[in-house]
Amino acid sequence: MLSGLELVAALAIVFVGATVVGTVSFGLGLVVAPILLLFVAPQSTVVMVNSLTAILLLIVLIHTRSHFDLRLIAGTAVGGLVAVPLGVLALDTASPAILRIAIGVVILCLAPLAIANVELPLAHKRMTGPVIGFLTSLSVTTLTIGGPLVAIYVLARRWPPQVMRACLAFYFLIANILAFGLYTQAGMVDRDTLANIGTLIPSVLLGFGLATLLVRRMDTQVFRYVAATVIIVGGTVLLGRELFRL
Repeated sequence: MLSGLELVAALAIVFVGATVVGTVSFGLGLVVAPILLLFVAPQSTVVMVNSLTAILLLIVLIHTRSHFDLRLIAGTAVGGLVAVPLGVLALDTASPAILRIAIGVVILCLAPLAIANVELPLAHKRMTGPVIGFLTSLSVTTLTIGGPLVAIYVLARRWPPQVMRACLAFYFLIANILAFGLYTQAGMVDRDTLANIGTLIPSVLLGFGLATLLVRRMDTQVFRYVAATVIIVGGTVLLGRELFRL
């Protein structure tokens, strides 16, 4: 279990991560995982981050439910659910280093397009949503990281910020709920992991409270820049960490 300075560091970084997620509906793994991995085993880190994300996104979805449109995100959500069992299997058996590097490269290649407001033709193709949903869910379930992939897709669709928040919250929420059930079945959820999740929930709630205040002051362009910044920073940290290990 987390205690002492480790607990203080975890509470602080979860607060920052929850503020990010409360603002753009993704990014907790990008912010939190690199720190938690210093104190907690990789499997437990993935379970903790995805569980905290599910709690946070349930709150986001409740607050943005009037902007939610299932038709916009249905295909992406189906692709995400299909990938969850494969992601859990990969977490339980495989080394994810190559996948991390590939995702980092893709993120850094596509992030400038999100900032420049460049149209992505593939974003409007019928099968793009399910494919992006599958790849994102596979990555998040295995690594806690991958949200920028679906965020870039959503940004390219030109949805209003609140619609984006609601749809992303729904997508990640249902995938994380299924993943938690499979994590439990695979024996990855123990008493210490559950205790750590419970201990970190107050930071999740405080971070969401701050995010609620920030979102009210954002226009569409500012929202795009915040999301793109999370994408770039997360992709850089992810890729740099994996290349350093090699």
